[in-house]
Amino acid sequence: MDAAQYLRKSRMEEGMETEEVLAKHRKALADFAARNNIHIIETYYEVVSGESLYARPEMLRLLRDVENGDYDAVLCMDLDRLSRGRMRDQGVILDTFKDSGTLIITPEKTYDLADELDDELAEFKTFISRREYKIINKRLRRGLQQSIQDGCYVANAPYGYKKTTVDKKPTLEIYEPEAKFVRMMYQMYADGYGCVSIARQVNLLGARPHRSAEFSRNSVAMILRNPTYIGKVVWNQKSHIKKGAHGNAKHVTIYNPREKWTITDGLHPAIVEKELYDQVQEIMAGRYRPSKQDGTVKSALAGLVRCSNCGRNMQKLNMNGGPYLLCVKAGCCASTKYDLVEARLLQHLRELLDELTSAKGSAPKAGREADYKDMLASVRREQKAAEGQKARLYELLELGEYDLPTFRERMPVVKEKLARLEAKEEEILAAMDRDKRTDPQAQARKIAAVLDAYDTADIPQRNALLHSVIDYVVYTKEKKTKPTDFTLQTFLKPN
Repeated sequence: MDAAQYLRKSRMEEGMETEEVLAKHRKALADFAARNNIHIIETYYEVVSGESLYARPEMLRLLRDVENGDYDAVLCMDLDRLSRGRMRDQGVILDTFKDSGTLIITPEKTYDLADELDDELAEFKTFISRREYKIINKRLRRGLQQSIQDGCYVANAPYGYKKTTVDKKPTLEIYEPEAKFVRMMYQMYADGYGCVSIARQVNLLGARPHRSAEFSRNSVAMILRNPTYIGKVVWNQKSHIKKGAHGNAKHVTIYNPREKWTITDGLHPAIVEKELYDQVQEIMAGRYRPSKQDGTVKSALAGLVRCSNCGRNMQKLNMNGGPYLLCVKAGCCASTKYDLVEARLLQHLRELLDELTSAKGSAPKAGREADYKDMLASVRREQKAAEGQKARLYELLELGEYDLPTFRERMPVVKEKLARLEAKEEEILAAMDRDKRTDPQAQARKIAAVLDAYDTADIPQRNALLHSVIDYVVYTKEKKTKPTDFTLQTFLKPN
């Protein structure tokens, strides 16, 4: 029997190192598989903790592969590891296994969801685990405020620290391999360097943040503002606005002003001196303009335009006397005046409308197909080069030119690049498929309606109008080029 194994740390194992827990589980499942003639051909390590299914990337990858019928079974320590989340997510997970005929195997029991009794038992167990999850969360919320007051509240260890306990209370201890970069960031900012320059410098020196491949302007700024680094515990830094509450298309996180934060003395040691921290805050206060984010859409292009280099959404930012569209990743695509991009996009829609309504209505489709093929060829060339990098890393490790820590530091960067290119390839293929299924006349009517209403609409309405016909736009601009030397590749939604 060919099987995959899914490894995920549970709340019951808090305080233990994730790698230690997952290694223990992997050994237990390997022994179980050997005794039962099960061949494990893939392992999914879930190191991200999240209640939502869509905050668990390895689970999403597993479900995709299960749906494709890649495995006869999936091994896990218990059923809770798969589906202890929201009821809707539990249904998605169990239905995927049921529809594909894939078994769920635990050391305690094998679940065949095609069998009515197993199906009912799995639903019952996930319901019970969901109740337990809610009870645990209720207890955590009850104890949260007291923990904050006691100065021992710890959620996720910030960069520069790792979790520990003092007198049986959870707190933080300094992790020197990261703390040295935190001190460097503060000192460089006090010496007059900006966040972009600091990010570039620490990236070159090998610093890596916890949840991305490299530091950016924003991640450096967040470290510089964080009172945790002078021994404080901070709460209420963010507010959340649900999807649709103010016309926003998605859930919005707002960073609250400092006066709304809850700050108390912590049990953990400081990484930077208070005098240096205060000096940095004073400099930042002179440079920083508070965000006006209140949950409403402020840009007609919000969520539409992506950087061609890194795939991130481009952001609208006021600088040099006006609004610009720029990538938040330092050193990525060059920025452009926001009005130029908006005008170019509207011009693309007008030209497309003219082509769709002309006698040669099929011409745009043929032209776009050629663009898609060029983009696909470019992505696949990059994939081949990245695969070569990956193979080279393994080779250097085997030859002894890289030690294991260096290998572990560099491999995630290559894997992240491959994952991004794979996602890009899937997007292009999906766009090609949508284009084949698109009715030109129906598409023309939708674009005409958007253009007719655009000038009289407010910003949120303009954003909604563009989203109604455009899936996304890929933006490209080289450094040190003219303001208008940028390109936009527009991917329309199917009708």
